[in-house]
Amino acid sequence: MDTQIVKEKYRLAIIEDRQPVLDSLIHFFKDSAYFDLQLASNSFEGLTDAWKTQTLDIVLSDIGLPGRSGIEVTWYVKRRAPEIQVVLFTVFDNKDAVFQALCAGATGYLLKSTPLPEMEERLLEVMQGGSVMSPQVARLVFEHFNPALGLQKQDNTQQLTPREVEIVTMLQTGASYKDVSTKLFISVDTVKYHIRNIYKKLQVSSRSELILKYKLL
Repeated sequence: MDTQIVKEKYRLAIIEDRQPVLDSLIHFFKDSAYFDLQLASNSFEGLTDAWKTQTLDIVLSDIGLPGRSGIEVTWYVKRRAPEIQVVLFTVFDNKDAVFQALCAGATGYLLKSTPLPEMEERLLEVMQGGSVMSPQVARLVFEHFNPALGLQKQDNTQQLTPREVEIVTMLQTGASYKDVSTKLFISVDTVKYHIRNIYKKLQVSSRSELILKYKLL
């Protein structure tokens, strides 16, 4: 991506209800070479109260806000100023939320696990005419138009052995590797071996992704 074409900073607003996360975003973007942080808020109502005469170019909003959601933020922003770009971000990749966001007019949908420098790159990509999604979110969209992909994921789930299903179930209840080891009378290294196989079969790369995507397993 050619970042040299940015002559003036894009005016940015951030809405995030968790203060530590908001503080981290503020700290990062206040020193951005490409974005000028105009306002930051922890709710939809905070946005409407703070957004008076400022001219904005892009809004980055958490989708899971208290009260009115990030999707409602998108509807509000696009009605008030259709030229403003809206990118939503969240800790989970929910198909319904993705399509509601796109229908509301969002230009991008990112997971909060996206590193901040990469998030900045994605926002810049949006301002240069692109539309962005985290890979996990893009997969949901592809699965919508190609149901065979979703069936493949179910097939992979069915490939788990009884012991692997037992381990997944324990992980979903919050058990540590040591807890699993103790309960199943196996070594921690053996637990890790099983978990590597589980990740490979289910096409996930972390415990949190495993829990979020396969909590009904």
